[in-house]
Amino acid sequence: MTTAVPKPVRAAQVLLALVALAHLVIPVVMTARRDTLRDAIAAGHPDFAAAEVARAADLAVVSGAVFHGLLLVLCLLLVVKLAGGRPWTRRLATVSQLLSVVFGAVSWSSSPMFRAVVPVVALAQLAVVILLWAPATARTFFTAAR
Repeated sequence: MTTAVPKPVRAAQVLLALVALAHLVIPVVMTARRDTLRDAIAAGHPDFAAAEVARAADLAVVSGAVFHGLLLVLCLLLVVKLAGGRPWTRRLATVSQLLSVVFGAVSWSSSPMFRAVVPVVALAQLAVVILLWAPATARTFFTAAR
């Protein structure tokens, strides 16, 4: 017997797909705007030599790509797995999205590059959590015997 995926869970899947898209775009933008990143690092650390600024920018781009790449894969995995109604998928989505909001706040405070995007993505992530826990249809979906 299969249970139809409730509308709130489907909406959460759509939002997670959009969050995944953001995780794809961010490293691309960081790479394309490496000069802006370098300038921000140089302004924040005037004691750094040019070579140190360049290394720091390279490290930021690579670490950003790895971090956002992992989050991209996780979001896409959750988009697929949430439809199964397993409680662990809802818990993983909740923990990952709430931690991502915290990480986003750190990013927002440390770099002006994505200040316009971080609050929008954070709202989508919080909406995912609400959609998975608040509506009765979602709660029932994840607690029904599988």
